[in-house]
Amino acid sequence: MILNKYKTFIGTAFITIAVFFIGYFLPRENFSFQISFFAFGLVGFSFLLKENNQKFTFYLGIGLRALLLFSTPILSDDFYRFLWDGFLTTQGINPFEFKPSELAPLFNNNEFASSLYNGMNSPEYYSIYPPVNQWIFYLAALPNNIFSGIVIMRLIIIGFEIATYFSIKEILKRYKFNPSRINLYWLNPIVILELTGNLHAEGILLCFLLSGLFALTKLKDLQGGLLLALSFCSKLFSLMVLPLLLLKGGIHRWQKFMLGFIPLVAFSFLPFLNFDNIPHLLESLTLYFKTFEFNGSIFNIVKWFGFKIKGYDIIQTAGPILSLISGLIILFISWRFRFRNRKVIFTGITLIITTYFLFSPIVHPWYLIIPMAIGIFTNLRFPLAWCIAAFLSYSFYDKHLNTLLIQGLFILEYLIVGYFIIGDLKRVKAV
Repeated sequence: MILNKYKTFIGTAFITIAVFFIGYFLPRENFSFQISFFAFGLVGFSFLLKENNQKFTFYLGIGLRALLLFSTPILSDDFYRFLWDGFLTTQGINPFEFKPSELAPLFNNNEFASSLYNGMNSPEYYSIYPPVNQWIFYLAALPNNIFSGIVIMRLIIIGFEIATYFSIKEILKRYKFNPSRINLYWLNPIVILELTGNLHAEGILLCFLLSGLFALTKLKDLQGGLLLALSFCSKLFSLMVLPLLLLKGGIHRWQKFMLGFIPLVAFSFLPFLNFDNIPHLLESLTLYFKTFEFNGSIFNIVKWFGFKIKGYDIIQTAGPILSLISGLIILFISWRFRFRNRKVIFTGITLIITTYFLFSPIVHPWYLIIPMAIGIFTNLRFPLAWCIAAFLSYSFYDKHLNTLLIQGLFILEYLIVGYFIIGDLKRVKAV
């Protein structure tokens, strides 16, 4: 009884403490403390899930994000590359033209550039960040100071997150969902830490993707095309939802949609891409999927069987086959959901994005915020479970942990995900 009376207060305290300590003091190399405080945050999150005071939860969500305003990301070092790309643009250099390692000698006497170069994790790769991100990086790099750049990017992302909040709120209202479902996104510690805290562009993509889908459900096809173009220009992989949207709309609608989509995409990429540097982008994307591996599921199972049967890593051969299978499944889902009602389209998109991640060699925790957010408008439970369980993958960075323990935590993550996917199969069949 006492717990129920003070549930909101306790939940607020728990999640605030967790976000503060993980955001400022617990680097990814310290997994034991990380997971302890994250569990603390999840308890607070669970206490606040059914909170119906929308004014309170809205300002609490803003407060939790503002709490991180002056922190330096410690769960990810990607911000160095973000600011490096922005710095190049301020110098009149196209970030798609050169690898950082090719330009580093030019900026030996520039303290800002040298600090960025020394901090980044991919100096041998061309940039893969689309135009919307590049302009944000440019704004953040203008002060020529890392801390200032972090604060600028964070303020911009918080602005996008607020816009996402209102898009979710409107979609929930339109389809008569319980308004408290918005808490699954707005008060989720993973969302707060990975988007506002670690400055990942999934927060920008979600803003445009959800607002674009909302426009399409209201038959505003041109507006939807423009917003989906901005989503693609924030994260390239959002292109995978196009087959479903085009099949559902039919020729009489997709013409207006593409009238907004194609010109804006072309206009956005025009300042950055040309026939000379398009191969650079394609090279980086190819190397990204061939070189990097992190928290994959089906990918790692195939790799394991390859070592057992062949005695070596077969992924160079299996990788393209897995991509083909993933693509075919995505097209099948698009075909199956093409004539379903506008509400159920969110289930189709959630399954499409999930398929992509199930076959991907790289599944960072912040990637899973996308299916989790879209899954709010479905009866599926696994997107939230996977989004939360993926925090276990941070154990990979703790060199003090036993390899068997890390592998055990990886297996635990996917046992949790598998359990919820099996439970959701009936829900998928029902639509």
